[in-house]
Amino acid sequence: MQSPKVYVRDFMHPVEFIFKLDTSVEEVVKTLAKNKIVGGPVVDADHKLVGFITEQNCIKQMLNNTYYCDSHEVASDIMRANPLFVSPDDDILQLAEDMLNKRPKIYPVIENEKIIGMITRSDILKALSLAKKEICSVKG
Repeated sequence: MQSPKVYVRDFMHPVEFIFKLDTSVEEVVKTLAKNKIVGGPVVDADHKLVGFITEQNCIKQMLNNTYYCDSHEVASDIMRANPLFVSPDDDILQLAEDMLNKRPKIYPVIENEKIIGMITRSDILKALSLAKKEICSVKG
């Protein structure tokens, strides 16, 4: 018996924070910390995804800034370029399997080259829990 398809679009959430290439690292840190998020997408002037910046990127940079008493970096200096992303039509079960291989904890969801949402490990756990209930009720 084949598992039912569970799509990213059904469990993603709206993107709350998008950073620009020239957003200061200090502003990124404030946003991540204040809103208790682990990272966010970085877009160019056309609002296309060009990078992703995480707490980990910021911690490394803030350590350097503290040591050298300097802070002139912007998102483009420390972001991960060419970030991984998913489509709203991707199978969430496959994404869950990919995450087992130490992939990112959070993915931008891209449609027509625009960011339409985000999906996290917590969203995927929710999807897996519901899928399990559905599969087990059919088998039972």
